[in-house]
Amino acid sequence: PVNISNMPNHLNQAADMEIDNNGVIHIVWSMKISSWYWKIMYSYSEDDGQTWSEPLDLLQNTDLWMYQPHIACDSKNNLYVTYDYATGTSDKMIYLIIFDGYQWSEPVLISEGMPGSHYNYVLIDQNNRVYVFWDHGSSGDDFYRYFENNIWSDPYCPYPGNNEIYALIEAEINDNNSMHWIGGSASTTYYGERLQYFYYDYSYNTWYPPEKPVNDTITVGLDITLNYNDFPECTYRKKSLSPLYLTSDSTIYLNREDNYWSGPNLVAGTDGYQKYQKIAVDQNNTVHIIEAEEINTGLRMVHYQKINDQWVGYIIDSTTNFCNPSQLLFHRDKLYLVYFKDSIPGTPDDDIFFTKYDIITTIKKENTPLPELKIYPNPSRGSIYIEFENNKKQHIDLSVFDMTGKHIITLINETKPPGKYRQLWKVTDKYRKEDAPHLYLVRLISGRNTVTRTVEIIK
Repeated sequence: PVNISNMPNHLNQAADMEIDNNGVIHIVWSMKISSWYWKIMYSYSEDDGQTWSEPLDLLQNTDLWMYQPHIACDSKNNLYVTYDYATGTSDKMIYLIIFDGYQWSEPVLISEGMPGSHYNYVLIDQNNRVYVFWDHGSSGDDFYRYFENNIWSDPYCPYPGNNEIYALIEAEINDNNSMHWIGGSASTTYYGERLQYFYYDYSYNTWYPPEKPVNDTITVGLDITLNYNDFPECTYRKKSLSPLYLTSDSTIYLNREDNYWSGPNLVAGTDGYQKYQKIAVDQNNTVHIIEAEEINTGLRMVHYQKINDQWVGYIIDSTTNFCNPSQLLFHRDKLYLVYFKDSIPGTPDDDIFFTKYDIITTIKKENTPLPELKIYPNPSRGSIYIEFENNKKQHIDLSVFDMTGKHIITLINETKPPGKYRQLWKVTDKYRKEDAPHLYLVRLISGRNTVTRTVEIIK
């Protein structure tokens, strides 16, 4: 990872990333100066992320809270950056600035006449039509305007006057200029409670009725991408309530083929919180999910791939305090990730970091080596044995989860020397209560690698 912001004594968060047609990487983020005073910063790399420009204060702001910048690029390499202006006040608004390759424009007010606007988002379609979305806090509705032929449209509200409040969170535009959104809905002012999918048909200039792919309760951490067939692939953070725990969060994946949604597929779950998730699909149509997971020692960020119908993970980074993915992009056989974490453990300072991952096309997915994990008997009417091989001295975590992601029991949590191991599970939870017949996930974390297998208990 490369530290892009590298600004001690400052909190740097809410980063967004774009890659232009020349392969230049552009990143914007928010930098905290004091409680109500944040700047919008920008940096770029012309050598595929090896070196970065000095961070630039885009707005020369001296006293306001500017937050949540987003960036997009058109076919002519013009950059469009939107941001929330005067965050934390009743006068907050949405603004846009444009870089034409030579200089940045003066700010343009987008949410004119709508004070209380926040949560901006910018998209550009194949015809260079620029969309800016935002949430109008007083009404709870989402609005947008588009910029075409040097003219801004009037504001539009895709879903006005409903009993439910809809929130459009993350989006992708397909080759036909239609938009796919993932978001949430609720019947109160707290949005994001139930997962929703929204679709805009460019050909007919029509917003379709929202779809509810699952009935899960969700919280922050939604993302969407499109596969090679232009079908949406999604990840979200499911919130589960349990009498044994206050909350238990799980990372879930689902996709849509034709007019049908798959069932929710558990990627990872912990006793603590899953923080945020980002999703991308590579040239092999392999799904990649980056997520931050809360553990006893702090947070770790894990890269999961779906290989041979199993989620296989690799720990990218870890920290004692804060570590969250901000944006994940697939571009020219690589995954590009920008995230923020505490650069000095134990302090409230966060910096913006960048890393990338090469996708190798000459190795078939079927031949990708996986950590060895055997479970038998499977299915079982009683106890099971779990076997694995450890190839070097490293920390081993062997745990069991149910299919909602709730942690059942940790069987091993210690450093082990190289060797073959066999562990007995008597199908009890951490309180030594016999668990009910069920499908379970057995997860092995060996060093930075993680692999999960399913076991069925029948009685």
